[in-house]
Amino acid sequence: MMREGLKLVSADIDMTLTHRLDPLPKINKEAMEQLHKKGIYFALASGRSIAQLKDKVEEWGLSFMPELLIGVNGSAMYDGLEGREEKLLLFEKDWINEIIDFMEENHYEYHVYIDDYTLFNSPSSHFYELVSKVSRDVRLSNKREDYLKGNFYKFLLIQEKETMKELFEKIQPLLDRHKDDFKILKTTAESYEIVHAKTSKAYPLKLFCERHGISLNDVVSFGDADNDNEMLEVSGLGVCLKNGEECTKKIADRITDLDSGEGGFGDFVFKYLI
Repeated sequence: MMREGLKLVSADIDMTLTHRLDPLPKINKEAMEQLHKKGIYFALASGRSIAQLKDKVEEWGLSFMPELLIGVNGSAMYDGLEGREEKLLLFEKDWINEIIDFMEENHYEYHVYIDDYTLFNSPSSHFYELVSKVSRDVRLSNKREDYLKGNFYKFLLIQEKETMKELFEKIQPLLDRHKDDFKILKTTAESYEIVHAKTSKAYPLKLFCERHGISLNDVVSFGDADNDNEMLEVSGLGVCLKNGEECTKKIADRITDLDSGEGGFGDFVFKYLI
């Protein structure tokens, strides 16, 4: 029996639909296909770019393109019903300069998300190799002007645990000065991002629903970390994966019976939604 009034299901990817670099669990693909066959819209909501999300759909072999793609944690979206991509929340160059100044003054490595590539100031970070493995273009540069070209979405903060603690303490005055401009999001157990203050996966989700006459009460969203929290909170039903962060479990309406590696998303869809 299908959940009454269900119109749209939205899901994060990493540690929600997939577990680290493991393949997509078969039950998750089956669940997405069944939602589509029953006329339920589907949305992918991720920190990846829109181009990467489209590549992921092809990699998984889905028979359809999701009606909504939420990229860069909500700073970009693809409205499949209207067939157009939109850039929503971009950084200003002055903010970029200030953050780079801070990183360089404190001798931290940094990497930034620009259009469809990630720009690194050093190849020594393990994240440099990781990004290369997930089909995103990576580039190296120590020239400031290269960091001010194109559309800038976010800073990626990948440091050792102890270094990250130190970084947070040092960067707090900068964050306080720009609390209305940008903020830090935890995106996985070991990574953080500096993003536009209004960035959230809920932002394009609400925009899409308003545009197409969908009540948020008829939306079910899945996530695992605090960059998913607002999306889960605005949805009629917010579901956290069993392996999710404690902060996300606290705000979720439900928690899956299985973790992301076991196909917790698909298991929940078949048990409780369709």
